[in-house]
Amino acid sequence: MRWPDGGCGWDRNLFEKLGISRDKGRRDQQPPTEAQAWEIIACAHQFSGPSFAAWLQVAAFTGLRPGELDALRWERIDFARDRIIVSEQFNAATRKFDTPKNHQRRESPLTAHARSALEGLAREGEFCFVSLRGEHWTPSSRAYHWKAVRAASGWKGSLYLATRHFAAWYMVNVLEMPSEDVAIALGHQDGGNLVRRLYGHRDKHRALDRIVGAYAAQAGENRLKPKGSSDSVSSQESLF
Repeated sequence: MRWPDGGCGWDRNLFEKLGISRDKGRRDQQPPTEAQAWEIIACAHQFSGPSFAAWLQVAAFTGLRPGELDALRWERIDFARDRIIVSEQFNAATRKFDTPKNHQRRESPLTAHARSALEGLAREGEFCFVSLRGEHWTPSSRAYHWKAVRAASGWKGSLYLATRHFAAWYMVNVLEMPSEDVAIALGHQDGGNLVRRLYGHRDKHRALDRIVGAYAAQAGENRLKPKGSSDSVSSQESLF
């Protein structure tokens, strides 16, 4: 099909109508490995204290946004159901609390690592994560601590890359969860498109190892099958 400008119009029409950007965004930015993530958290315990360390651990193993964690209150942790109720965020621009991104209340998974971080905290008021002044964290109050933690751990990337981006990478590559499930955990409403495109890109080495393992398992099954079984490869023609 030809378009008025003389070209096929495929690229422009496809992405404009879907409202999807074609830029790579964070796709080529590599989050920390699992070992590096734990090293960052350990450095936070050493150089910042339990509150910011727990903030980092919950962020890295749930994927909650920084503003959502800054506003998180104890009453919204449902330990019985393994859920975190995300109903507000701290807006750094207005310095006020407002609804989460997309203005939708949602539930997030209270994972085992997030639970252990929260259970290790003293409850010093209504907010889960508080500074030495007893106030909830804000981007400005976190900045000093994150700078010290990043320097001590040797991590060169951003806070977002070490937390929300890492969470998506971990769910996809380590837990091998489908992108659709990861999208729900992160609060996306696109069926997993953003996870596949930006956050949860497959780790190449893990992908290749899975393929090698799958072939090895299949080869083992074929060796155990009796000769002449109907589903074994019995001739060259069956390969085509």
